[in-house]
Amino acid sequence: MNNVGDVAIGLDLGGTKILAALISKDGKVINQTESETSKQGQDGIYTTILTTITKLLVIEDINPNRLKGIGVASAGIIDSTQNVIQYAKNLGMKNFPIGSLLEAHFQLPVKLVNDANAAAVAEWIWGAGRKKRNLVYITVSTGVGAGIISNGRLLTGANDCAGEFGHISIMHNGIQCECGNRGCLEKYTSGTAIAKIANERLLAGESSSLGSIKSGDVTSKHLAAAAEEGDVFSINLLKEVGEYLGTGVNNLIHLFNPEVIVFGGGVMNMSRFIVPSIKEAVRTYGISHMAKGVTIETSTLGKKAGVMGASGLFFANDQHDKFMSPSL
Repeated sequence: MNNVGDVAIGLDLGGTKILAALISKDGKVINQTESETSKQGQDGIYTTILTTITKLLVIEDINPNRLKGIGVASAGIIDSTQNVIQYAKNLGMKNFPIGSLLEAHFQLPVKLVNDANAAAVAEWIWGAGRKKRNLVYITVSTGVGAGIISNGRLLTGANDCAGEFGHISIMHNGIQCECGNRGCLEKYTSGTAIAKIANERLLAGESSSLGSIKSGDVTSKHLAAAAEEGDVFSINLLKEVGEYLGTGVNNLIHLFNPEVIVFGGGVMNMSRFIVPSIKEAVRTYGISHMAKGVTIETSTLGKKAGVMGASGLFFANDQHDKFMSPSL
């Protein structure tokens, strides 16, 4: 039977939505289903997960022999060796053994991965980093994080915390961050941070079409719309975001020597205003013989990257000659 093990379930756990999908080894999304994340704590969320996966399996009526496993992408602090979500604030989960629970319920292997790492795997196997052996995926959304694949290996670090790109300090006397550091990249480039900076500048009297919005209520979506309409204030702010990200990207280039850097996340919906500044910063401040070999791309998989990468944990070795990671 040549289709044995040709499908995996991907699960992307978010603070507001849980997405489950059946993904084939060639990256086709066979079907997907989405549920609202329960507000009833981790037990309620787990019930929603079971319902969501079961619904998906019933819809497709997949032969069990075809199922290779369940991949789970989650934010927060995880232990991929034990398949435990140690702490995920947006999910209300603490020391939650999601792997053993799902394995017992569905009688399938389970692999747990950080959400940024999952997206990196997806872009590497099927997306903008396909056929590359050295890739960095950067998500810029409510937070900022990175997934790093170096010489065909997903780097997870000593305890699954590698890739905290948002907490690289770009200003040693900068904004205080909740992590205890100052000047973290996330405090200048995340969607939340951009909106905060915009509101502060507007309150200080800077001119913008956004001035018609109630003080303190400007969001990153407002900025995007205003930039598209030619608002100079918004365009310049997004250019600054690109310069900050470019500073951080240079650090990654100098550390990991990637072939491609892929940007995803909600903030990159404004990529046409941000990416040129990233590229300019890399050209200007990067070590030339390293920087010139790097291409900077935006995600080709978009919102599906997390769920596809979670399932992709089961297919990486099929798509690449060698995929090594302590967690896989």
